[in-house]
Amino acid sequence: MLTDKDMAMDALESKKAFISELTKAAMECSNPSLKNTIIQMRNRCEQSQQEIAQIVQSKGWYMPSVPADHSDIRRVQSFFNQPMQQMPSHHMGSQWQQQQPYGSPTRFQ
Repeated sequence: MLTDKDMAMDALESKKAFISELTKAAMECSNPSLKNTIIQMRNRCEQSQQEIAQIVQSKGWYMPSVPADHSDIRRVQSFFNQPMQQMPSHHMGSQWQQQQPYGSPTRFQ
């Protein structure tokens, strides 16, 4: 028999998975109206996920990670505010030999 905790944690994990799938769908969507609808669905799902997270936290069933300190936050913000040319390119660049069709194996030097 499922407990309240089991059901709440399952709901929380389901919301997280659905948010991830909605984000992927929005990124791939070429129809602006449909993309907007998917984003609105994701936003409502995120609100619902936050409500569930607050409930399970208040009952002691879920412990989120420790909040980042201000120096970590500033470091991450600084990294993501850099122009693309200044970002590290160890995953891209000279290693890529040619444009590969979708599903083709990737070739590196």
